[in-house]
Amino acid sequence: MKLAPQAEGFALRLEFVSQEGSLKVIVILIAALCFAASLQGKGRNPVTATVTQPADQNAKSPPQPMERLIHALSGEWSTEEIYDPSDLLPAGGKGHSQDSYRVGPARMSLVEEYHGDGVAGKSWGTGIIWWDAQDQGFHFVWCDSYALDRGCRVSSQVGKWDGDDFVQNDVREVSGKQVVEREVWSGITPNSFIQTLYVGDAPDKLKRFMTVTAKRRAKQGE
Repeated sequence: MKLAPQAEGFALRLEFVSQEGSLKVIVILIAALCFAASLQGKGRNPVTATVTQPADQNAKSPPQPMERLIHALSGEWSTEEIYDPSDLLPAGGKGHSQDSYRVGPARMSLVEEYHGDGVAGKSWGTGIIWWDAQDQGFHFVWCDSYALDRGCRVSSQVGKWDGDDFVQNDVREVSGKQVVEREVWSGITPNSFIQTLYVGDAPDKLKRFMTVTAKRRAKQGE
Protein backbone atom coordinates (compact mmCIF):
# COMPACT_ATOMS: atom_id res chain seq x y z
CA MET A 1 0.00 0.00 0.00
CA LYS A 2 1.31 3.43 -0.94
CA LEU A 3 0.91 6.13 1.77
CA ALA A 4 0.14 9.84 1.36
CA PRO A 5 3.19 12.11 0.71
CA GLN A 6 3.05 13.80 4.14
CA ALA A 7 3.45 10.47 5.80
CA GLU A 8 6.06 8.87 3.58
CA GLY A 9 8.32 7.34 6.14
CA PHE A 10 8.02 8.95 9.52
CA ALA A 11 10.16 11.70 11.00
CA LEU A 12 12.11 10.93 14.08
CA ARG A 13 14.13 13.85 15.32
CA LEU A 14 16.45 13.56 18.26
CA GLU A 15 17.96 16.69 19.66
CA PHE A 16 20.55 16.43 22.25
CA VAL A 17 21.10 19.67 24.10
CA SER A 18 23.60 20.00 26.91
CA GLN A 19 23.08 22.85 29.32
CA GLU A 20 25.30 23.24 32.35
CA GLY A 21 26.21 19.54 32.66
CA SER A 22 22.66 18.29 32.28
CA LEU A 23 21.51 16.39 29.24
CA LYS A 24 18.20 17.38 27.83
CA VAL A 25 16.74 14.90 25.36
CA ILE A 26 13.94 16.07 23.19
CA VAL A 27 12.37 13.40 21.12
CA ILE A 28 9.82 14.46 18.60
CA LEU A 29 7.95 11.67 16.98
CA ILE A 30 5.72 12.67 14.14
CA ALA A 31 3.03 10.08 14.25
CA ALA A 32 1.21 11.14 11.15
CA LEU A 33 1.65 7.67 9.71
CA CYS A 34 -1.54 6.17 11.02
CA PHE A 35 -3.48 9.38 10.53
CA ALA A 36 -2.39 9.76 6.91
CA ALA A 37 -3.17 6.14 6.23
CA SER A 38 -6.68 6.64 7.54
CA LEU A 39 -7.12 9.68 5.30
CA GLN A 40 -5.98 7.75 2.28
CA GLY A 41 -8.45 4.95 2.95
CA LYS A 42 -11.42 7.31 2.92
CA GLY A 43 -13.44 7.20 -0.27
CA ARG A 44 -11.73 4.09 -1.56
CA ASN A 45 -13.92 1.15 -2.58
CA PRO A 46 -13.04 -2.06 -0.78
CA VAL A 47 -11.11 -4.57 -2.81
CA THR A 48 -13.20 -7.57 -3.70
CA ALA A 49 -12.15 -10.91 -5.10
CA THR A 50 -14.13 -13.55 -6.87
CA VAL A 51 -13.18 -17.09 -5.98
CA THR A 52 -13.89 -19.67 -8.61
CA GLN A 53 -14.09 -23.23 -7.43
CA PRO A 54 -11.93 -25.57 -9.51
CA ALA A 55 -13.83 -27.99 -11.68
CA ASP A 56 -14.21 -31.45 -10.29
CA GLN A 57 -11.86 -33.50 -12.38
CA ASN A 58 -13.70 -36.67 -11.38
CA ALA A 59 -17.17 -35.43 -12.38
CA LYS A 60 -18.57 -37.44 -15.27
CA SER A 61 -20.80 -36.02 -17.98
CA PRO A 62 -23.58 -38.12 -19.48
CA PRO A 63 -22.47 -39.91 -22.65
CA GLN A 64 -23.69 -38.32 -25.86
CA PRO A 65 -26.08 -41.18 -26.79
CA MET A 66 -27.81 -40.92 -23.39
CA GLU A 67 -28.11 -37.15 -23.60
CA ARG A 68 -29.56 -37.54 -27.08
CA LEU A 69 -32.20 -39.96 -25.77
CA ILE A 70 -33.08 -37.61 -22.92
CA HIS A 71 -33.53 -34.77 -25.38
CA ALA A 72 -35.74 -36.93 -27.62
CA LEU A 73 -38.08 -38.55 -25.08
CA SER A 74 -38.17 -36.68 -21.78
CA GLY A 75 -41.56 -35.13 -21.04
CA GLU A 76 -45.27 -35.97 -21.00
CA TRP A 77 -46.94 -37.68 -23.97
CA SER A 78 -50.42 -38.66 -25.16
CA THR A 79 -50.48 -41.66 -27.49
CA GLU A 80 -52.74 -43.54 -29.88
CA GLU A 81 -52.05 -47.26 -30.21
CA ILE A 82 -52.83 -49.51 -33.17
CA TYR A 83 -52.44 -53.31 -32.78
CA ASP A 84 -51.91 -55.36 -35.92
CA PRO A 85 -53.79 -58.70 -36.27
CA SER A 86 -51.72 -61.45 -34.66
CA ASP A 87 -52.04 -64.82 -32.94
CA LEU A 88 -52.61 -62.94 -29.70
CA LEU A 89 -55.05 -60.44 -31.22
CA PRO A 90 -56.58 -61.97 -34.38
CA ALA A 91 -58.72 -58.89 -35.04
CA GLY A 92 -56.11 -56.33 -34.02
CA GLY A 93 -57.38 -53.34 -32.10
CA LYS A 94 -56.84 -49.80 -30.88
CA GLY A 95 -56.01 -48.10 -27.61
CA HIS A 96 -54.58 -44.97 -26.08
CA SER A 97 -52.27 -44.09 -23.21
CA GLN A 98 -50.57 -41.41 -21.17
CA ASP A 99 -46.82 -41.83 -21.13
CA SER A 100 -44.01 -39.94 -19.45
CA TYR A 101 -40.23 -40.06 -19.40
CA ARG A 102 -38.27 -38.29 -16.70
CA VAL A 103 -34.52 -37.94 -16.27
CA GLY A 104 -32.87 -40.28 -13.78
CA PRO A 105 -29.93 -39.66 -11.40
CA ALA A 106 -26.87 -38.01 -12.96
CA ARG A 107 -28.71 -37.97 -16.31
CA MET A 108 -27.62 -41.57 -16.89
CA SER A 109 -31.13 -43.00 -17.32
CA LEU A 110 -34.75 -42.34 -18.27
CA VAL A 111 -37.63 -43.45 -16.05
CA GLU A 112 -40.85 -44.28 -17.93
CA GLU A 113 -44.39 -44.33 -16.54
CA TYR A 114 -47.18 -45.80 -18.69
CA HIS A 115 -50.96 -45.78 -18.18
CA GLY A 116 -52.91 -47.36 -21.02
CA ASP A 117 -56.42 -48.34 -22.03
CA GLY A 118 -56.46 -50.78 -24.95
CA VAL A 119 -57.96 -53.96 -26.34
CA ALA A 120 -57.00 -55.89 -23.20
CA GLY A 121 -58.39 -53.25 -20.84
CA LYS A 122 -56.57 -50.86 -18.58
CA SER A 123 -52.90 -51.42 -17.84
CA TRP A 124 -49.96 -49.65 -16.33
CA GLY A 125 -46.25 -50.09 -16.39
CA THR A 126 -42.98 -48.55 -15.34
CA GLY A 127 -39.47 -48.99 -16.64
CA ILE A 128 -35.94 -47.61 -16.73
CA ILE A 129 -33.70 -47.22 -19.76
CA TRP A 130 -30.05 -46.71 -18.84
CA TRP A 131 -26.67 -46.38 -20.48
CA ASP A 132 -24.26 -49.26 -19.92
CA ALA A 133 -20.72 -47.94 -20.30
CA GLN A 134 -19.20 -51.42 -20.47
CA ASP A 135 -21.53 -52.59 -23.27
CA GLN A 136 -21.55 -49.16 -24.91
CA GLY A 137 -25.30 -49.36 -25.33
CA PHE A 138 -28.66 -49.20 -23.57
CA HIS A 139 -30.43 -51.70 -21.35
CA PHE A 140 -33.90 -51.54 -19.87
CA VAL A 141 -35.96 -53.03 -17.08
CA TRP A 142 -39.73 -53.18 -17.54
CA CYS A 143 -42.55 -53.99 -15.10
CA ASP A 144 -46.24 -53.97 -16.07
CA SER A 145 -49.61 -55.10 -14.81
CA TYR A 146 -49.66 -58.10 -17.18
CA ALA A 147 -46.64 -59.77 -15.64
CA LEU A 148 -46.79 -59.03 -11.92
CA ASP A 149 -46.69 -62.75 -11.14
CA ARG A 150 -43.40 -63.10 -13.05
CA GLY A 151 -41.73 -59.93 -11.82
CA CYS A 152 -39.94 -57.37 -13.95
CA ARG A 153 -38.03 -58.08 -17.14
CA VAL A 154 -34.45 -56.98 -17.81
CA SER A 155 -33.35 -56.73 -21.42
CA SER A 156 -30.80 -59.27 -22.64
CA GLN A 157 -29.68 -57.25 -25.66
CA VAL A 158 -28.11 -53.83 -26.13
CA GLY A 159 -30.04 -50.90 -27.57
CA LYS A 160 -28.41 -48.29 -29.79
CA TRP A 161 -29.06 -45.32 -32.01
CA ASP A 162 -29.41 -46.32 -35.67
CA GLY A 163 -29.19 -43.09 -37.61
CA ASP A 164 -32.12 -40.97 -36.43
CA ASP A 165 -33.93 -43.95 -34.87
CA PHE A 166 -33.52 -45.34 -31.37
CA VAL A 167 -33.65 -49.16 -31.46
CA GLN A 168 -34.02 -51.51 -28.50
CA ASN A 169 -33.80 -55.30 -28.99
CA ASP A 170 -34.60 -58.14 -26.65
CA VAL A 171 -34.73 -61.95 -26.67
CA ARG A 172 -36.71 -63.83 -24.02
CA GLU A 173 -38.52 -67.08 -23.42
CA VAL A 174 -42.31 -67.36 -23.14
CA SER A 175 -43.92 -70.75 -22.40
CA GLY A 176 -40.73 -72.49 -23.46
CA LYS A 177 -40.48 -70.68 -26.80
CA GLN A 178 -38.02 -68.00 -27.87
CA VAL A 179 -39.52 -64.56 -28.46
CA VAL A 180 -37.55 -61.86 -30.25
CA GLU A 181 -38.64 -58.25 -29.90
CA ARG A 182 -37.49 -55.12 -31.66
CA GLU A 183 -38.75 -51.72 -30.55
CA VAL A 184 -38.07 -48.67 -32.71
CA TRP A 185 -38.59 -44.99 -31.87
CA SER A 186 -38.65 -43.14 -35.20
CA GLY A 187 -39.87 -39.88 -36.73
CA ILE A 188 -38.62 -38.08 -33.64
CA THR A 189 -39.40 -34.36 -33.49
CA PRO A 190 -39.55 -31.98 -30.49
CA ASN A 191 -43.29 -32.69 -30.15
CA SER A 192 -43.88 -36.19 -31.54
CA PHE A 193 -42.48 -39.63 -32.24
CA ILE A 194 -43.60 -43.04 -33.51
CA GLN A 195 -42.90 -46.16 -31.49
CA THR A 196 -43.18 -49.50 -33.32
CA LEU A 197 -42.94 -52.94 -31.74
CA TYR A 198 -41.99 -55.99 -33.84
CA VAL A 199 -42.29 -59.55 -32.51
CA GLY A 200 -41.24 -62.96 -33.88
CA ASP A 201 -39.47 -66.22 -33.07
CA ALA A 202 -36.26 -65.18 -34.86
CA PRO A 203 -34.58 -61.89 -35.81
CA ASP A 204 -35.39 -62.45 -39.50
CA LYS A 205 -39.04 -63.35 -38.83
CA LEU A 206 -40.24 -60.24 -37.08
CA LYS A 207 -43.75 -58.93 -37.68
CA ARG A 208 -45.17 -55.61 -36.63
CA PHE A 209 -47.27 -56.05 -33.50
CA MET A 210 -48.10 -52.49 -32.44
CA THR A 211 -47.64 -48.89 -33.57
CA VAL A 212 -47.76 -46.02 -31.10
CA THR A 213 -48.12 -42.41 -32.26
CA ALA A 214 -47.10 -40.01 -29.50
CA LYS A 215 -47.69 -36.27 -29.22
CA ARG A 216 -46.26 -34.08 -26.52
CA ARG A 217 -48.81 -32.93 -23.98
CA ALA A 218 -49.16 -29.19 -23.53
CA LYS A 219 -48.09 -27.85 -20.18
CA GLN A 220 -50.77 -26.50 -17.88
CA GLY A 221 -51.66 -22.94 -18.79
CA GLU A 222 -50.66 -23.30 -22.44
